[in-house]
Amino acid sequence: QARAVQDRFEVWLQMTDFSPSASGSRRGFEDKIKIYKPNKTGSGGAIQLDLNEPKRCVFLEAASQKPGELQAFDWASKIVFKLSDTDISKLVAVLDNRTKAVNIFHDPSKSSLVSETTVKNSAISLSKGDFGYFFKATSQSKDGALKAVQIPLSEDEAVLLSTLLKHALVKISGW
Repeated sequence: QARAVQDRFEVWLQMTDFSPSASGSRRGFEDKIKIYKPNKTGSGGAIQLDLNEPKRCVFLEAASQKPGELQAFDWASKIVFKLSDTDISKLVAVLDNRTKAVNIFHDPSKSSLVSETTVKNSAISLSKGDFGYFFKATSQSKDGALKAVQIPLSEDEAVLLSTLLKHALVKISGW
């Protein structure tokens, strides 16, 4: 099992861009939090979270692993989810063991800010298991097609996400 963890870490290192971002990130690194979970069966997934201070939200992107490719994800068919402060708080509650699970549902057609979209609805779920967490993002298009990305999250990844999402709440609130 230790070898499997080391292999996943090496894959993550190869896929992570540690160079300064083109946008001149204040951190000097890529702005997005990235968690990649490829597997040999091709059913892995990846998530990226990006704090957008001007829009006062965090954008979550999720992509499925490309079949037959260990280190490639289908970002062209990604699921995009805009997390509000309330959504972020719900995720933190699970990551901090205050509640066992959360399901967040968004219907873009009910927003006055969305003019045209092919997405009928999207949902994310996060639950605590015996050995870490389970994350799932789904999106249904108006034609009924369903996309889903699911990945396990380790305890250390949960600590990282909780810490950074709490920081995002502070930034979004302007405090």
